[in-house]
Amino acid sequence: MTDTTVHDTIETGTVRVNDDIEIAYERRGDGPDIVLINNFFMDRKSWRSYTANLASGARLLSYDLRGQGESTPQVGEPVWEDHVTDLKALLDSLGIEKAFLLGTSFSTLICRDFAVAYPERVHGLVFAGPAMSPYGGQRLRRITKSWLKALDTGGLGVLYDQLYPLVSGDYAVETAGPTGFIGRKQNFLGIHTQESLRAGLAVSVKAPLEPELLSKVTQPTLLFVGGDDFSLGSNGAEELARLLPDSETVTVPRGGHLAFLEEPEWFQKEVVAFVSRVIGADA
Repeated sequence: MTDTTVHDTIETGTVRVNDDIEIAYERRGDGPDIVLINNFFMDRKSWRSYTANLASGARLLSYDLRGQGESTPQVGEPVWEDHVTDLKALLDSLGIEKAFLLGTSFSTLICRDFAVAYPERVHGLVFAGPAMSPYGGQRLRRITKSWLKALDTGGLGVLYDQLYPLVSGDYAVETAGPTGFIGRKQNFLGIHTQESLRAGLAVSVKAPLEPELLSKVTQPTLLFVGGDDFSLGSNGAEELARLLPDSETVTVPRGGHLAFLEEPEWFQKEVVAFVSRVIGADA
């Protein structure tokens, strides 16, 4: 089903990707297709505040992952590969033959795996604060498991208290102050349930993290990383770029793991320029 809402010309709807799962999506803007893929701590609506400039020159598609937001809740044990097949079914249903994929944190792994599985469907990739290591996955898995334990033992509030000082850069935390911390916590608690976050974290633990998988990515890739990213940092980003056959890196000096949220104007400017270069090279 599909309906069109007059709110920055947002088209909303759902797509049934298999017998049990419906994916809620929205589209806005006009131009080259860019798919915005949430990490497990966002929903599709989270992108609206950070992508207004992109929508002026591209058609943006965002959607709630299975088990998230307005998509069908997760039933049973989550499977990582389902997120890749869900994306293909969504693009097929909407008639999108080829698109740019833009992911953040763990959703950059969905972008990577889709691009490797269906290279003909992807113009290019944007990895914003990728949850990847050029050395291996042990550290990221331990961090994710600690978040899962915090959620199971303390609930959403305790998990947020652990997440906030990690995913936000030092400068951003100081600038936001206590008011920013409380405001973002209220938003976090308002868009998630314990069940939805548990499904996301549980499937994140299963995500393939082998560095050599990046060598299979043939599409142009933009790395947008924070110099103060707790999980990667500038040195890790340089090593990551060496593993990608065709990549370029933009580093936000004081940015955290989600530097695109801290510097949205800069981020959108870089994405617009990247998309223009790739489209021009393909013409």
